[in-house]
Amino acid sequence: MAVVAVDLGLADSRLGLAVEEALLSVGPPGFWLLLWRSRPIVVSGRRPQPGEVDCSLAASLGVPTARRRSGGGSVYHDEGCLLISLVRVGGRLGVEEILSRGSGLLAGALRLLGLPAWVENMSDVVVWGWKVSGGAARITGRGWLYHATLLVSSDEEVLYGLTRPLHSRVKAGEVTPAKYRPASLRRLAPWVTVADAEWAVLEEAARALGGLARAELPGLVLDEASRLLASGYPGAVCTPSP
Repeated sequence: MAVVAVDLGLADSRLGLAVEEALLSVGPPGFWLLLWRSRPIVVSGRRPQPGEVDCSLAASLGVPTARRRSGGGSVYHDEGCLLISLVRVGGRLGVEEILSRGSGLLAGALRLLGLPAWVENMSDVVVWGWKVSGGAARITGRGWLYHATLLVSSDEEVLYGLTRPLHSRVKAGEVTPAKYRPASLRRLAPWVTVADAEWAVLEEAARALGGLARAELPGLVLDEASRLLASGYPGAVCTPSP
């Protein structure tokens, strides 16, 4: 089954999160690959740890926050970060297999660009010991999704300031140190652009998933995404200052 690729362009990540959920709830059966970039925002998992996001700094920088329905940690999105969502409507997989498939696809895309990428902690794509991509999974009665960041030219200073590492997990042996060592490809491979990364993801998706087709999102999905946004999804992690 070919994957249907949809480019959302430069969109607020809250829209991307709403489209994912809309596909899972009302979308037609099949594979959907969403690609987009976002204006600055911090996106957290459904149960962020206290202090995981520096809400004071976010407020001072005017960076909003959002809480997605999948697990995982908090991540920073900006125009230099390629956002990738793989949504399977009508299929069933376990979390580990979803993460393996998604992170394996991104590692394969980076290898197309000549980078020695591998996977650690099931969902972290690592290049030369630095995490350039992290992903999370969600399963519903209608299917599953995998979504991930790919740091190409993100502002690392802002990223490190807004999201706080949970070093206790490294000390406990739960994860490798790369989990909390994010880096943009701009530092590791400065010749790689966002357009290069998008090309590589599409090429690897076509190879790994049996072909690629381009299409627009069905109107029913866009309507449902609009309804979700109007209803307050995704909610904020940080409470706005009065």
